[in-house]
Amino acid sequence: MRHLVWMILVLSLAGCGGSKSAGTLSVTCSGGTQLVGAASIDVLGDLTNGQPRIEFPDPANPGKTGSISVQPHDRCKITPA
Repeated sequence: MRHLVWMILVLSLAGCGGSKSAGTLSVTCSGGTQLVGAASIDVLGDLTNGQPRIEFPDPANPGKTGSISVQPHDRCKITPA
């Protein structure tokens, strides 16, 4: 649960610091880069198989939604791409 709170905090701060919004976002977890080029990212409180989930409009498949399940021990960082 603590990791989910940190991910939400990082997501809320990702848009701070300037008047110009980022074109795309990327997600890097402790295992490496998980996603590059997302227009938006939702960090969900719902658990999938006991793990928090990140959903995003799939940059490779327009009109589709992709998701990443975050392992309990992983730390993820959301940054402008």
